[in-house]
Amino acid sequence: MIVRSKFTQSGRRETFLGSAGLVAMLTLLASGSAFAQAVDIPAIMNPDLKIPPTTVAVNYAHQFKTDIDNASDEISRNNALLSIVHRVKLSEKTTAFGIGTYTLHAYNFSGGRNGNPAAGPVNFYQWDDVHRLVIGGMIGHDLNDRWRLIGGAVYRSWGEGGADYGDSITGGLLAGFDYHPNEDFSIGLIIGAFSALEDSAGILPVPTLKWQFAEDWRWNVGMVAVAADPGVGTELSWKVSDELSIGTGFAFQNRQFRLRGKSRVAAGANGNPFAPSEGDCGGVASEREIPIFGLVRWTPTPKTAIDLQGGVAVAGNLRLEDNDGDRIRDDNYDAAPFLALRGQIFF
Repeated sequence: MIVRSKFTQSGRRETFLGSAGLVAMLTLLASGSAFAQAVDIPAIMNPDLKIPPTTVAVNYAHQFKTDIDNASDEISRNNALLSIVHRVKLSEKTTAFGIGTYTLHAYNFSGGRNGNPAAGPVNFYQWDDVHRLVIGGMIGHDLNDRWRLIGGAVYRSWGEGGADYGDSITGGLLAGFDYHPNEDFSIGLIIGAFSALEDSAGILPVPTLKWQFAEDWRWNVGMVAVAADPGVGTELSWKVSDELSIGTGFAFQNRQFRLRGKSRVAAGANGNPFAPSEGDCGGVASEREIPIFGLVRWTPTPKTAIDLQGGVAVAGNLRLEDNDGDRIRDDNYDAAPFLALRGQIFF
């Protein structure tokens, strides 16, 4: 369905300036630890009520091998994701959203280990399959035909295979609003309070924008799925035909998870600046990056969509902490190309 813009030229200009400010805000937010903990949370909320009530998505992505700076190692990763989102209309003005998502991050580090166990491994980054489970729900209530209030809660477990399950759990509460003066435009803000792994709870503000500023052009700010992983960023898309559209954008992503109780980093070894008793056993690992992507979307039927994404992840960083949250080591890695495929069914 194509919706034509109803904005005047002046109104479009004012909206554009305000929306550009939201993108700048995203850049500032990307440095906060609370933001890093919860970038996948707003995926629960989809103010577009015109799609069918249930969405099932399957994603696969491969990020190709690249060098880690200051380490004799390379990193590559496969992501696989399965998600189910369901919407229930509780009354004329109240709608509930539920989401269940499982993600597998399969890491591959090619540097290996030192042949002498007493000397510790050659590198600090040696984890394998990482599992993430997100379960949450939100309620949206329309105050009138323009304003919607939003509230909800989220539960998440994120850890390497074999990690202590209780130590991998985080969660929090969400509240916010959505303003939609017409079918072409909506803008909102979600504020979340979340617990964090080996860190104090933090506040997370996430702006959202959906703007169809021309007949076949759409701009989204907020949750953007890139390479089978959610992040906060922006996407610009152009509808070429009823079946085909193309787009481009970027997102900030941060994966932070509990490690299993195994010492892969010998205390005080290989330049560890901390005390000899500090190792990574049961600690926390994280990966941060900004994937920039191009997108081709094929919608063979009104209830199916297939996306092909390709691009490069920049500003990559790995970090390793002990189980008190103190840094053991962090290193940047070079730009890494990626490919991703996503299928969605709506019913």
